[in-house]
Order: sequence, then C-alpha cells, then structure tokens
Amino acid sequence: MAYGQLSNRQDFNWDGIRGRLLSSSYAPLPGSPQYAPMMEELEAIFAKYQQDGQVKLIYETKMYVGQLT
Repeated sequence: MAYGQLSNRQDFNWDGIRGRLLSSSYAPLPGSPQYAPMMEELEAIFAKYQQDGQVKLIYETKMYVGQLT
C-alpha cells in the first residue's frame, strides 16, 4: 500500500470565515438556540487567532493507495 500526503491552506477574513461556517449543512441556523453562542465563539476564536484581519485554516489530506483483494 502506498501513502501520500497533501497540505493546503485557506486564508479567511471575518466575513469569509463566517460564511465558511454558515455554509456547512450541520451549522445551526439563525433563530435556533445554538446559533448565537456558536457565532459568539467563532468571533472569539477569530479575535484570538487573527493576524492582520486574517485566519488560516490548514488542511492535510492523507491518501492511501492499494489494491483490493
């Protein structure tokens, strides 16, 4: 079996990271009890980790290649 790894990064400003979260099908919708706390936490995380108004999402994809028997 062969193994490979790919790294990727996305940079987001506040509007971008907010949109990224809200585009997730599993994110609470506006009006649900979980929506406001989720957005408050996202804002706190963004404020803590932003640099020059941007945060980085770092992805690592692992690939496994082999033959099924």
